[in-house]
This record gives sequence, C-alpha cells and structure tokens, in this order.
Amino acid sequence: MSRYLSVAFILLVSWSCSQHSTKPAAVTFHNINAKFNAIWQADRLLIDLKNKWNNDRIENYSRELPIITPIDTSFGISHNLEIGNLIRKASLVIDRHQNSTYLDNAYLLIAEGRILQKDYKNALETLKYINTLEPDRQTQSQALTQLYLVYLMQNDFESAEKTESFILENELENRGYKLVKAYEHQLKGETKPCIAVLEQIIDKAKTRSERGRLYYILGQLYESINQSSLAKKAYQNSMRQKSNYELTLRANIAYKSLDQSIADLERLLADPKNEDQKSEIYVAMGKIYLEQKDLNRAKDVWQKATQNNPNKGELYFQLGRLFSTQTLEYTRASAYFDSAATNLFPKHPLYSEAQKAQKDWNQYVKFDQIILEQDSLQKLAKLPLDKLKAIYKQNQLKNTRTKDSVQKAQVIPQKVIATFTRRPPSADQQSFYFYNDQARIKGEQEFSMKWGIRTLEDFWNRKNKQNAALSMIENVSQTTTDKTRPISPTDKVDSLEIWLDAIPLTDEKLLSSNKKKEQALFDLGKFCKTQMENNTLANQHLKRLMTDYPYTTHEAEVWYLLYACAENKEQKSQYRNTLFDRFPESIYKLTILKSETGNLSDSKEQQAEKAYERALNLFKTNAFESALRDCQKIRIDFPGSKSEDKVVFLSALCYAGLKDREQYEKILNQFIQLFPFSPLKTEAEERVNAIPKNK
Repeated sequence: MSRYLSVAFILLVSWSCSQHSTKPAAVTFHNINAKFNAIWQADRLLIDLKNKWNNDRIENYSRELPIITPIDTSFGISHNLEIGNLIRKASLVIDRHQNSTYLDNAYLLIAEGRILQKDYKNALETLKYINTLEPDRQTQSQALTQLYLVYLMQNDFESAEKTESFILENELENRGYKLVKAYEHQLKGETKPCIAVLEQIIDKAKTRSERGRLYYILGQLYESINQSSLAKKAYQNSMRQKSNYELTLRANIAYKSLDQSIADLERLLADPKNEDQKSEIYVAMGKIYLEQKDLNRAKDVWQKATQNNPNKGELYFQLGRLFSTQTLEYTRASAYFDSAATNLFPKHPLYSEAQKAQKDWNQYVKFDQIILEQDSLQKLAKLPLDKLKAIYKQNQLKNTRTKDSVQKAQVIPQKVIATFTRRPPSADQQSFYFYNDQARIKGEQEFSMKWGIRTLEDFWNRKNKQNAALSMIENVSQTTTDKTRPISPTDKVDSLEIWLDAIPLTDEKLLSSNKKKEQALFDLGKFCKTQMENNTLANQHLKRLMTDYPYTTHEAEVWYLLYACAENKEQKSQYRNTLFDRFPESIYKLTILKSETGNLSDSKEQQAEKAYERALNLFKTNAFESALRDCQKIRIDFPGSKSEDKVVFLSALCYAGLKDREQYEKILNQFIQLFPFSPLKTEAEERVNAIPKNK
C-alpha cells in the first residue's frame, strides 16, 4: 500500500511542477531551476566572453579610442563554440521553464550572444520581443539600452533616436544608457556633448580598467578641442588608475607630449620596460618637432618609429604628408604614400585617402622625372664634346670602383673553393640567347636604355626609377646650384656612342626634347589642378611652362587653369583679361562666361535653339564658314545654353568640312572633356579614333 502511495505522491508533485502550471509551488520550482542553473551558467559564459574580448582586443592609440568597441567578426568566429553554449544554456529556460519569471533574462542573454556573433538582425528581433513579455524594469532597461546600441552599431540613427525617446519617456535610463549616449555623440562627432556625458558617468565605472580607459578617451576629446590643461588632467587621472601598463604608458606619453617635453620622452625611451613601445614614443617626439618647425628632426625620429610599429601604415602616411607639404621632397613622399597604401587595411579610415595619394603622387613623380631628365640632357648638350667624354670616363671609373667594392663586400670566405670552367658554346648552342654573347650584350644595352639599372627583385618594373638616360648624368659642375639630378653613365652602358646618342646634340633632338619637356610641364600643371586639387603646385608648374615656352600650343588652356588656380580677384581678373584678349573665340573664354552668367532664362534658351537650327541648316548646305561663325556667336551670346554641346559638336563638323584636321581634332577632344554626359560623346570619341595619326 505504501508503494502505491509513494508513486501517487511523486506523480502529484511532478504534475504540480509542470512548466505550464501557475501554482506557487510550480513557479517557485522553475524559478529556482532557471536562475541557479541555466541562467547562472549562461551568465558566467557571457562574463568570460566579455573578459576575453577586453583582453584580446588591440587598441589603436594613435586614433581616438571608441567609447564602446564594436565586436570584431573574427572574435565571433574564433569563439563560436562558447557563444553557441551561451545561447544553448539560455534557451533551456525557454524550452523547460515556460512559467518562470526569468524568461526575459534568458532572451536578453540570447540577444547578447547574437551581438557577439554580429548577428544583428536576430539580436534586434530578440531585444524587441523582450519588451512584449512584460519584463521587470531592470531587464527592460537593459534590453532597450542594448537595442539602442545595436542601432548605433548599424549607423541607423533614426531608429536609435526612436528607441532613446521610448527610454526617456518611460524613465528607463541607467548608467549603460548614458554610456551608449556618449558613444552616439562620439559617432556623430559631437565632442562637447560627449565630454559632458562622460564627465557624469566616468567616476561610476565599476573597474579600474574601465575608468582608466574612459579617462584616456576624455583626454583625447579635450585635446581635440585644444583644451590642453583639461586633457592633461584627464591623462593624469588615467595614469592614477594603473589599470594596465600599456594604457598607463600611453597616457604618460600623451601627457608629456602636451608639455612638449622632449627630455621626459627621451627618459621613457631609455627605460627597458618601454622597449616594445619605442616606436610610439618616437611618433610623439616627431609631432613635437613638427610643431616646432624642426622638420629634419621630425623626419629622423619618425623614420626610427617605423621599426616594429604595428601602425606602420598610418606612420608612412604621416611621413608622406611631411615630405609632400613641409620638406617638399616629392619623390620620397610618393614612396611613403606607396608604403602607406600597402600597409593600411581596407577598413582603415585612412585607406581610401592613402590609395588616392599613392596614385596621385606616383603620377606626379612620373611627370616630374620627365622634366628633370630633359633638363639634364639639355644641360649636357651645351657642353663641348671633350668635356662630355671626360664626364663619361670619370663616371665609368667611379661605377667600376663601386661595383668592385660591392663584390668584395659580398664575398663569403670559404675553406674550400671549387672552381669550374665553362666550355665555349658550340655552333648549335649559339642559337640560345644566353650562350650568344653578342645578343646578350646588345639586349642588356637595350634594356638599360629603356628601363635603367634595375635590381633583380619582385615588381622591378613598378618602381618609380629613372631610366638609363637619367641615371647616366652626374653633376656637370660642382659649382652648379641646380638641385635637379643630372644623367650619369653607368656600368651597364659600356658604349660612349650609346650614351652620347641619348643627349640632344642636334637641332632635331633638341626640338624633340623641348616638346617632351613642354608637354610634361603642361600635363603636370593640369594634373595638379584637376586631380590633386593642389593650386600651389599647379600654379608653379604652369607659370614655369609660360616662362620657358611662352608660345606653347596649350596657351589658352594654361591661362584658363591659372585663372582657376588664382586665389584673389586681382589675379583672376588678370588671367581672365589675358585669355579674352589673346583667344577671343576660345572654348575656355566661353566656359568662364558660362560660370559668370549662370543659367539662361527660358526665352534665351529658345533663342539659342533657333540660332542652332539656323547654323545647322547652313552646315547642311555646305556653307561651313557661315555655320562656324554662327556657332561661335551662339556660344558668346548664349553661354551655358542647353544646346551648347550640340553647338560645339557642330563647330567640329564645320572644321572637318573646311579640311582643317588640326582644329577638328582639337574641338572634338575639348567636347569630350567638357561634355562627358552628352549623348553625342560616343560619336565624338569614334570620330577622334578614326582620325589618321600620321599627319
């Protein structure tokens, strides 16, 4: 009988503890099991994962630290098993304890796991669902704060603003909310509101590590608005937390940098504990030297900083800026921008800027080297033949000595030296290139003439090196003050005739050299204006073009570019008047008029269209000169009309009818440049390509 009673009691207890029962005993049973079993285990897993993230992440102290560091995708992948366990443990509450009051906590833990996986879509759905469960205020506040944060991480500021409004209306703010609010201000670049919020919550941070990091960010924010005294105070507070050595050292470096104390930074360099952080100390010293206009020292310490620096890309970019804007060493600037573009990862904030700088400065150096080369060749052309021969022999001797010294330095002493003799090639073997000495030597000479002296290395043909003619020149005279690098003969070019042939000693070669230099100066000036948007460099090269070649074929466009580069009204007026006087029918004059007059009225547009139709009818009757005059008049009377592209295209066709191929090609090229979106552009390009190149 007692056995039956025991079974009945167990069945009764089991039924009363069902997860679908609302009886106090059942609810208490499932609450205890949910809180102290599944919830407790999932919560421990979440804490461990957050600690791992805080310990594993690498801070980029060279930029402003984010108040809340977004989870990296690689973290979710490498800790996928632990995150899966977290979600599985929390899901047990939902599967087995439906009547528990901790369902909202379980869903919150699941949402946290989704955020760690960067599965924002499911995280958002879970966080929204929590609000429908009638959760307790603490859990609801946490869920809404996380929802607010996820929207910010996705840059969905509109939804984030709605979530924030709901939090404030229902008075669900907590410390986590204020931290997220500070993060929102930081994302939007609202520095002063961000500082105000941080000042309110920074002392309430739970751990020294968090307080030290927030104080460091506060110092960076104060520094960004030139509040040096407040920034120093924040950095001092960060150091006092002694959270971790790296953060404390960075705060110390930042503090001493604001004091501009080179001596204190040198003492940090001498400390053996800072061996791994020497590059960052050198970076700070470089910034101080740069502010003091001591460019040489800034350059030296920054070059030292590139050793063992995890942020090489950023440092290379800063060195590129230094050489391009301060020391004006453009070749070195190009090399550093090239290194920056290679070392920065695609998601870096400077990546796109570095890619553009690399492309722009590589092209700049290419044009500049053509000018330097032709300058050097023309200087050599002015020397007598015996002087040229003396320069050639002198540099051949110098290069031979250099080659011998390099070979001696590369000799590795060995106890036993095996010697091998090579039999002369047979007649059959002479057909193979490397067995044929004459063919090989000729090939070396041809290669040197085209590419210059190249080291055997990867991507040898992508380096910005001067060609053989440029590398042949040495300083013509030690008394010269010209900073350009002249050509010098190298050991690869062992023929005096080949070297002399590269120098423009005849009128025909000198004319060709001047054409190359003229074109390079124009291309460089135009490139600086249109692509690099550097008015100073554009102005410099275009003015030199007009000085060296006052009757250049590009004169009209040069005056227009100088007008566009002018920084004051007086200069603009001067260039405008010169262009209008010398080229009254120029397309560039009409472009200026167009910018000055703005859009035409409807009546003016109708008049322009009728005038175009009259010019077109004249063209159809083969009255090319009359049609051309009408086209020119239309552009003067109605600058910037909607028919302008058709008028310019008709002008080109008129020149074709008049058999003026040079003007025909010129106007077509101008049309392509000025009207890239015209429906006639394709036909214009086809006509340009169809023009015979042999004039």
